[in-house]
Amino acid sequence: MRTTNYGDSMVRNKRVITAISAVALAGLGLAACGSGDGGSSSGGGDGTLRLGNSEPQNLIPPNVQETAGGDVVDLLYAGLYTYDMEGNLEPVLAEDVPQSEDNKVWTIKVGEGHTFQNGEAINADTFVKTWNYAVHGDNANYGASFFKQIDGWQDMQLGSDGDAAAADELSGVVALDEYTLEITLSDPWVGFPVTLGYSAFMPLADECLADIDACNETPIGNGPYQIDGKWNHNQSIHMDRWDGFKGTQPSIERIEFKIYTGDATAWPDFEAGKIDIAAPNAEQYEVAKNTYGDKMFEDETAQAWGLGFPVYDDVFSDPDVRKAFSMAIDRQAYIDGLFQGRYTVANSYAPAAIPGHLDNTCGDACSFDPEAAKDLLATTDFPMDKTVELWVNSGPGEDYLKVLGDQLSANLGIEYVLKTLEWPDFLTKKDNRELTGPFLTGWSPDYPLSQNYMEPLYGGGPDNDFGYHGEEFEQLLAEGNRAEDLEDALVKYQEAEKALAADLPMAPIWVTRTATVIGDNVDPASFQRNPILGTIDFTALKLG
Repeated sequence: MRTTNYGDSMVRNKRVITAISAVALAGLGLAACGSGDGGSSSGGGDGTLRLGNSEPQNLIPPNVQETAGGDVVDLLYAGLYTYDMEGNLEPVLAEDVPQSEDNKVWTIKVGEGHTFQNGEAINADTFVKTWNYAVHGDNANYGASFFKQIDGWQDMQLGSDGDAAAADELSGVVALDEYTLEITLSDPWVGFPVTLGYSAFMPLADECLADIDACNETPIGNGPYQIDGKWNHNQSIHMDRWDGFKGTQPSIERIEFKIYTGDATAWPDFEAGKIDIAAPNAEQYEVAKNTYGDKMFEDETAQAWGLGFPVYDDVFSDPDVRKAFSMAIDRQAYIDGLFQGRYTVANSYAPAAIPGHLDNTCGDACSFDPEAAKDLLATTDFPMDKTVELWVNSGPGEDYLKVLGDQLSANLGIEYVLKTLEWPDFLTKKDNRELTGPFLTGWSPDYPLSQNYMEPLYGGGPDNDFGYHGEEFEQLLAEGNRAEDLEDALVKYQEAEKALAADLPMAPIWVTRTATVIGDNVDPASFQRNPILGTIDFTALKLG
């Protein structure tokens, strides 16, 4: 999962999307690093694609938890698999899909001839070393929990008092020979292969593991692009096409990310011809649609947004308080007023595009009923004299959260105040469970499975910023993970979602529809977006 920030009408898949960011770019993740024929040569200008982004939090794949970092990492690195337009696994470094006879022991053949950009060879042992680094408690990687199904994961975590981990290597990951990787899970999980296209599983070079801080500033990747220079914090990230990549070669020779901070967005620069792909903010949408016509691409996404609750806070530990807040939100009016009615009301945790989606798991708690909401709140110990703090990262999301606050104030009779921080600071405070009130939060999928909208966020993973624990919910998730086939697993995940919705640690509000505008430098016929992950296919994209 990656946390997504708003402003980002183009947010990326992966991770918890949280709050609204400064950049009006959505879904800039690289959707295809897959194997296949290379693209044709770029035909535009100086061969450079110019994009906007927020300041990433991190550029080490197993430590990336948000979309700004993910958009960059997906261009610099390539993993064993990616996902095709239908959400199926597509081998990149692997020769074929994972094989298993019991859903517990999985075998992957790593393709020969792949290297990092420093010349190091990639083989099965590369993944053994990388995943040991990713999981070890000393390294505190956000993506460590994505490996928790692998045997030996718990032994590599620090003790409750910070005691050293019992093991330094994952017992469940073994290189059987130079190019054969064997993965043993602690319990059978039919859905495990689906996760392997996610960036947390991407390989790292030995040189990178030897100096991870230096690698974060100047990544040593293995993907279709190679960084030019180093990460210029809060300013830019530049990269050139890397001809050593054996997967599908992109046609675009160079990509330059301009980093926006604070209230700045990419849209003014797009209109000035300085950025090639951008998304208008909600208030700019109608003018942009009339101005750019068929150069605006609108797509349904699996990017879901809602109001998260700090369940760790005494005031919001009561599910009835959370339900009262949710029932006080007129979702359709909110979408009509802010987003011209373009978005879809969310009444479930997993959106309709995701395998395993079940409609209206939220039920009455997501139905607008201000009188019932006020009555329910009156039955709780909620302190009506308390000014509720509503949190969001700085940028366009401040306006969106204000409208939400106004609804809550009018329908519940509460007072509220907006609290904002820059995106990295907001994310850190959220990770540390230091937010002192409800917060705007969103999620784009790391991989196409409804479980991804629940277990990483509300289970025992690092993205559980809500402080929520549900015994029945976690039990049903575990039953889904142990199902013999994916169809049975999805049924159990739906039951888990119902249990989650009954506790409502997050009130679903809307599912985003992108409005992406491309400039004259981009060939419109080459633009395509993965309908499940919401990512732009930069391998297919061409300058025009």
